[in-house]
Amino acid sequence: MKILVTGANGLVGKNIAKALHATNQVEVFATSLKKFQLEGVTAFTSNLLNADINHMVDDIKPEIVVHCAALSSPDACEVDRYACHRMNVELTKRIVSACVDYNVHLVFLSTDFIFDGSKGNYTEMDAPNPVNYYGESKLEAEKLIQASGVVNTIVRTSLVYGVESKLSRPNIITRVFDNLSKNKQYKVPSDQIRTPTYAPDLASAISQICLNRVTGIYNISGDQIISVADFAILAAKAFDLNHELLLQVNSKDLAEAAPRPKNTSLVIGKAKNDLNFKPTPIEMALGKIKTTLNS
Repeated sequence: MKILVTGANGLVGKNIAKALHATNQVEVFATSLKKFQLEGVTAFTSNLLNADINHMVDDIKPEIVVHCAALSSPDACEVDRYACHRMNVELTKRIVSACVDYNVHLVFLSTDFIFDGSKGNYTEMDAPNPVNYYGESKLEAEKLIQASGVVNTIVRTSLVYGVESKLSRPNIITRVFDNLSKNKQYKVPSDQIRTPTYAPDLASAISQICLNRVTGIYNISGDQIISVADFAILAAKAFDLNHELLLQVNSKDLAEAAPRPKNTSLVIGKAKNDLNFKPTPIEMALGKIKTTLNS
């Protein structure tokens, strides 16, 4: 089986490429904007915004495309809506078109930010209502995928964390480590509730989706509901850093361009049932990350 992963220089894309390769059942092709290498993976650079997607799919002939490439900073999306729409919606539309033309299964990485955060414990059946443009763009992409008739799986996840070398952008864990290890204070919101997702867990679940050709919408995240501030404190303690440097604040005190939904905790019963998904407990995942950081 051949699988093409887009955005493979990001935390999620890189972990998915590694997880697929580790199955020994897949020939993995991976695109990224910047040059990178991954053992056993055919990696190549491509600016997908300017690429001939049909030619790429025709050339590689994948059975599945896992589409991770996105503009995923909510603030960047809010500030530059044109760039966000171009990357998150128009590019997805072109990838969908190629997948339809060549009868390819599309696995699309979406987000908990399609929800407004007013209630928490969201299932796959709950009605989306994004509060920022990032969430709007991902929801628009979901809708065009579903309207296209392409064979698809939509994966919604939450606050993905982990460490990899030369990542394209930071995440909550790398920000906590980078600031506290330099003895710098770091503000963390105590009023944003998430179900943090360990990147290798998400990758493992998506690998199962690919191998078993599972379709539909899936929430795939951790199953521990926690505030971003409390999660950051757990990370600081796990890494033996001074957690008192973390300043717990309300979202309004962060002066971020994009509003954040309050409670987007996800219910993952469907993934547990259908995919035998077992998320790694936060403390155990942080222990694994500490080992990586110290190696």
